[in-house]
Amino acid sequence: MGLRNKLFLQHTVTIIMLLTAMYFIVNYTISKSMIERDIRTLSQYNTLHRIEALKIVNDKRISIEQLFSGTYAPLIASHLAANSNFQVQLFALDETIVGNSGDKENLLKRDDIETALTGQKATVITESEDTQYLIYSAPFMYEGKIVGGFRYLLDLNQHVQTLDEMRYWFIGVALGCLLLSLLASYSFFSILMKPLHDLKQALKLVSVGDFSKKIVVNSQDEVRELAKDFNHMSDSLQHHIEMLHYEQSKQKTFYDNMTHELKTPLTSIIGFSDLIAHMDQKDDIRNCNVYIRKESGRLLNMVEELLQTSLKGEEAWRVKLQFMDLASVITDSLRILEPTLHKSSITTTLHISPCDVYLDPERTQQVLFNVIDNAIKHSECTHLDILLEDNEGQGCVRIVDNGKGISEQDRLTLFVPSEHKQDRIISAQSHGLGLPLCKQLMELQGGNIVINSRTGVGTEVQLQFNKGLFW
Repeated sequence: MGLRNKLFLQHTVTIIMLLTAMYFIVNYTISKSMIERDIRTLSQYNTLHRIEALKIVNDKRISIEQLFSGTYAPLIASHLAANSNFQVQLFALDETIVGNSGDKENLLKRDDIETALTGQKATVITESEDTQYLIYSAPFMYEGKIVGGFRYLLDLNQHVQTLDEMRYWFIGVALGCLLLSLLASYSFFSILMKPLHDLKQALKLVSVGDFSKKIVVNSQDEVRELAKDFNHMSDSLQHHIEMLHYEQSKQKTFYDNMTHELKTPLTSIIGFSDLIAHMDQKDDIRNCNVYIRKESGRLLNMVEELLQTSLKGEEAWRVKLQFMDLASVITDSLRILEPTLHKSSITTTLHISPCDVYLDPERTQQVLFNVIDNAIKHSECTHLDILLEDNEGQGCVRIVDNGKGISEQDRLTLFVPSEHKQDRIISAQSHGLGLPLCKQLMELQGGNIVINSRTGVGTEVQLQFNKGLFW
């Protein structure tokens, strides 16, 4: 059974108990009030009848003994009961009814007469046939002595009918009130339970990672505070999860890029190792060993950087700008790539002259390696032209191949991060990481990378470096 039904059932039982208690209290109160009113009325009549009887005795129409005798008592009882709705009886000192205005013989002997003859007023409610009677007995005092008494019999049938009608009305009104109260309470409990139901549904969504559900409560109560706390908790959880995903995404991107870059020095080391096997001159072997050691050192630095990044919780590439000759970085990079270019049967033409710019030599070398490696693997070219132009305030490296070129559609997504590409293709030759990394590294150095290409003609990559600090 749900909480709403439990509350509704409890409310229903409480209302029924209250209405039942009210029924008995009202019935008892009204019945008692009616009896007390009738007793007061009969007491007033008794006072009036006593005055009238004393007037008859004082006028010496009859004596006090004759008042309670069988001769005059019936006439006096009938006279006193005229124009009234009750029966009047007169009784003597021997408890005998000497005068009676009615015919209720079965009510003639009652204990109330004995009580009245002791000097006290007595009230009795009794039943006769199918109705009830209220009997009121009072002593009659004359010259300080009790000489008899008056007895009044009031038919309570009208009272019973009035009480029955009252009960019917009360039950009808109570049932109507009960129905309205139940409808109101059910609606109220439904309104009260709605935010709790919404909260239950929202918790189910939260359990599967959906934080879009918000609880709206207009009332100023604890439920509103609960809804407010839930919404705050949901927003906080969503924020922390988004931050966690963001941090994980940045770390994954960094580690993907770093592991991607580890291939370049390894490729160079393998290439120079293969060359050594075909060399006879010691100077050539010594030069190859120099580059092997240099690339091994660079590889070791990259692994160390990866380790430091993991320990410190960092994920961004760091650059150390230096004002140095860009031509020397290009020359050194091509020397390292020479075995790979030779193996791929790609010739190069170099047009460079000294050009001092602000750059990070290691990051610039990473960019050159990635650009030339892309030309080797994907352009199907046979020749590379590498030009260094010293423009005003800027140094520009142009790498032009005579390959198959890049389509317009592919060119639009060259620098889109790999995790944002829906149709990303991963193969042994390509992971979709190189060019987005080049753009990131160039921008960190304050430069830029631009690619122009035509299908069937070739591709030109421009690397732009600043001659002045960009911040």
